[in-house]
Amino acid sequence: MDPTDTTGAVPVTPRAVISAAVMAHPRRRTEAARLARALSRWGARTVHDPRPDGPPTTLRTAWAAWGAIRPDATHHLVLQDDVELCRDFIERVESAVREHPDTPLAFYANWDSWNGAATRAAALRNERWVPAVPGEWTPTLALLLPRRDVTALLRATHPDGADPEPDDVVLARELGARGRQVLISVPHLVEHTGHPSLIGNDTYGPRHSACFADDVSDHGLPVDAGRPEAQNAPSGPPRLPGVLVHRLRGRAHIVLTGQAGTPNGEPRFIPLRTYLADTGMAGRSLTHWDAARAGLQAPDGLLWLCEEVWYCAYVLGAHTSPHPHPHGPPSPRLVRVALRSLVLGGTALPAEQRLWTELHAARLTTLAEHGFAAGLGDRRAYGPPPPVPAERLATLPAAERIWQDPSLADAA
Repeated sequence: MDPTDTTGAVPVTPRAVISAAVMAHPRRRTEAARLARALSRWGARTVHDPRPDGPPTTLRTAWAAWGAIRPDATHHLVLQDDVELCRDFIERVESAVREHPDTPLAFYANWDSWNGAATRAAALRNERWVPAVPGEWTPTLALLLPRRDVTALLRATHPDGADPEPDDVVLARELGARGRQVLISVPHLVEHTGHPSLIGNDTYGPRHSACFADDVSDHGLPVDAGRPEAQNAPSGPPRLPGVLVHRLRGRAHIVLTGQAGTPNGEPRFIPLRTYLADTGMAGRSLTHWDAARAGLQAPDGLLWLCEEVWYCAYVLGAHTSPHPHPHGPPSPRLVRVALRSLVLGGTALPAEQRLWTELHAARLTTLAEHGFAAGLGDRRAYGPPPPVPAERLATLPAAERIWQDPSLADAA
């Protein structure tokens, strides 16, 4: 790259200039070129894996893509080659940089990740941003970093180690070591196109956005600090939920983050039914579920899956404040899109169960809407669920174990 080349770097504000790169494998040259053309306003470059015949890893290409930051750029966006951009993507990203000029920004999170769970919770509160969950990888499908973060990353890492780690793990560690918090846009501004993974990630099932902007046509742009409506923006910073409702392989569980008072701020894992019992919600939630399942038409062997979906949505409702958000309440469309990703985002299941879920996604989403409404009603009637006591938190296993041993989800 010519260090004097500044063509295509377009100022966003008098002080902010974005450049962009698409990290690509040679098998996806066409897709990468299409994305780069769509981002020509920022002079986007396509960066290919320098060793495509080497061991599968994203770090080699990511390192080169971050190194492609233009000399005059204040911010650099790196996209992976298997994404679809939302409408008005450029305008939305530029608005985001104006709103958060010194913050790493992610524009996607997998629907089956903790960050996807945090996105859903934020969407149901009609929030515009949610902090990434400490202890999970940084979402790197579409990530924008201020220049100082790019510089620090390139100095701290090298792609040619004996056993290169995934780029999302490296970024989580390096940003975390410097106390840098990533914000995730709500809704997400890119969608994963669903191409087969080149590095073996398909074992987690289909991977898509937890809440894609084009599916939520009535959810507006993030508030731009330069616009008059910024006067009505919330005064506090984005908040990470203390309780995340997560599904893996169909099973429901709770991830308690540092906001819930976990020891050392490390996320902890608790089965959903245990959480309901610990917080006094087991009895009334069971009453609601008994009424909901009376009208269900599901094969006997899959009733458990319907139950998991309903209970997840119930807990989400119980943790959603009934008080109006400064942006107003979430639209019915936004609620449905978020809950649909709850239904489909935990489907790393045997093929028959996954197919049944996909075929009945609309009905299952309606079931989730009913569960969410029941939880929201109980929130109005009884107030927010009590926190898990500190002595109980200390006994819970680290949530990262769910990724190391997915069979824990089956036991939950």
